Amino acid sequence: MREQRLETMRQRLLGLREELLLEVRQKNAQAADLMDQGVPDVGDSGLTDNLGEFLHLLSDSKREEILKIDDAIERLNGGSYGLCQECGEAIAIERLEVAPYTRFCVTCKKHREEEENRKRGPGGKPTL
Repeated sequence: MREQRLETMRQRLLGLREELLLEVRQKNAQAADLMDQGVPDVGDSGLTDNLGEFLHLLSDSKREEILKIDDAIERLNGGSYGLCQECGEAIAIERLEVAPYTRFCVTCKKHREEEENRKRGPGGKPTL
């Protein structure tokens, strides 16, 4: 991958990371505000608790995404960015533009998903 494209991807990854960090901070602040507010009605209290939990789960998801971005930046710094971590082939630039922190080419990602589905078995439940 050319240096200019790598630098463009680095800037994109850093921008995405900053956006996600800001979103996580905002969601955590919203959840904390909800938890700190006194709720006069028991029904309102349950709704507030559920909403607070939802905001925390959303933040957890965003934190996972930040970790994926950090991993992509490490690969970029190490010279392996843009290579599939399964087969070692180059990941299509179109795929990287859609998902800049992806670790797998389309073929390997598809195989991994098929394997996960097979392990889950019918009805989406894990098989032993």
